[in-house]
Amino acid sequence: MVSPSVLLETDQFLVKLAENQQEIQKALRLRYEVFNVEKGKGLRNLDHKGIDSDEFDEFCLHLLVIEKETEKVIGTYRVHLGSIANTAKGFYSSREYDIVGLREIANYCMELGRSCVALKYRTGAIVALMWGGIGELLNRADLRFMLGCVSLEDLSPVSGWSLYRYFLKKHLISEILSARPRPEYELKNVSEQEIQKFSSDEVAIRKFIPPLFKGYLRIGCKICGEPALDSEFGTIDFLIIVDKQKVPERYIRHFNSE
Repeated sequence: MVSPSVLLETDQFLVKLAENQQEIQKALRLRYEVFNVEKGKGLRNLDHKGIDSDEFDEFCLHLLVIEKETEKVIGTYRVHLGSIANTAKGFYSSREYDIVGLREIANYCMELGRSCVALKYRTGAIVALMWGGIGELLNRADLRFMLGCVSLEDLSPVSGWSLYRYFLKKHLISEILSARPRPEYELKNVSEQEIQKFSSDEVAIRKFIPPLFKGYLRIGCKICGEPALDSEFGTIDFLIIVDKQKVPERYIRHFNSE
């Protein structure tokens, strides 16, 4: 369904799907370097030295950005096809959320996660390559939806709830999926006064949104429900969904095979 493995290529970089365990291991090592070493977050119960890995990885595709000259993996995205999730361990997002509507679109979607780029290469050009690869994969697999958890680099409940209020105000809530955090992932409630104080400054709110999250918003993502607290990974998460048919015209080239 997604052959051949190469998705995009430039003079310097190759965007492809991992074809063997050696390539997958390079992606897992990069994830560890970014999440655990650089950011001090990531999974806390890892048994593997220098590798970020969980029980979903063996069922997923691993998109890689490779620097041709060094053969180094400098970017990666984990892609879980809905058709595989349905017959294996389910969706990663379903660990955090009870998701209404997911069963109906599962065979037409892919779940994205564990996105990262090596610090030295963290530029708009590399991110654009990754998006181009995702778009090519979406078209090859003939899928319509992308979904996944997007994280905040802040653990303050006030930040999470204020951002959710902002999304409500901007009519950015999904009508396709409705997600509620499972009890062990519920974010502590805060007072209306605290939310109002933080959310009244929309300029500050927009600056607070991480770059990857802003990228999803630019291509028309919708928020599926309230924020969740992932204590294991050390993040506040929002479940988002992107409908390829609703991507703005200026970005559609990434998601159109024509």
